[in-house]
Amino acid sequence: MLFRYVMRLIPLYLVFFCLPLSAFAAPMPDIVAKVGNLEITKYELRREYQRISPPRMGHAQLSAEKVSEMKFQALDNLIDQACKAQYAFANEMSVPNTAVDERLAKVRERFKTDAELTEALAGESIPAFRASVYRMLLAQKAEDLVVNEKAKITDEEVRAYYDDNKQMYMRPPQYRASHILIKVDPTLVGEQRQALLDKAEDLAKRAKAGEDFYNLAYYNSDEPTKFVGGDTGYFHSGQVVKEFEDAIKNLQPGEIVGPVETIAGFHVIKLTEAKPAHEMTFEEVAGKIRSNVEGGKKSELYDKWMAELKKQYPAEVFIK
Repeated sequence: MLFRYVMRLIPLYLVFFCLPLSAFAAPMPDIVAKVGNLEITKYELRREYQRISPPRMGHAQLSAEKVSEMKFQALDNLIDQACKAQYAFANEMSVPNTAVDERLAKVRERFKTDAELTEALAGESIPAFRASVYRMLLAQKAEDLVVNEKAKITDEEVRAYYDDNKQMYMRPPQYRASHILIKVDPTLVGEQRQALLDKAEDLAKRAKAGEDFYNLAYYNSDEPTKFVGGDTGYFHSGQVVKEFEDAIKNLQPGEIVGPVETIAGFHVIKLTEAKPAHEMTFEEVAGKIRSNVEGGKKSELYDKWMAELKKQYPAEVFIK
């Protein structure tokens, strides 16, 4: 459910101006659903549908089944919003007119006149749109109070989580190497295969004798890393084939080994850097811990709250 929680953070009041109002071929009633005494209009449904719609790729069209699925996902989102607004009304919450005005001002910036805005609203009046924005802000205020504020954790709780889960924050040993690959077809045998092995052995000998490894890789390697002198970048255990990893993990930086045979062929490898395993500091991971823990709590609190609200404010749906 965390994905749905994240999707709710995307603004509702700008998206619908970016796409044409052509999602629904069949006519709809003006009121598509009702939650308590709050009505959900076809205009709100169209906006929410467009908000959650994937970006259009060229002339690709969504299937009728996908349109229907997304339409009812949009309706579910609006029912959730109406439930939250009902909670806010019941608890005498309100949103200042200045907050609504600020949101409307952001919308108006995209239009030269009220007439252009009215046209973009595709039949919905500006006062009705304003009421929709008010309800959205009111629902968000209720969610902030019931979910977001309660999900916050203290610095002490972040620290305790780190202390209790230090094994999660061990960074494995990291390596960086340069290599020369002589590719070998796995089906190759006999003299042809031996010739490639001889070439790899000669390159290993030259590298160990002190010849410039970058140039050896650039002019001889059969892999794109040759253009950076064979540099692999950083990697840790499990990110390269076992034979390659086994060959370098006991080397000291600057040492060369090879030829090393893998499924790709014969490698000449120079270890350039090795970083031992280490425990990531609290400062390195505190932000991530807070984000993950609070995100999980928000999702859990939200799901529980919405289940209670939907029992208290059952929805009537007027479309199929």
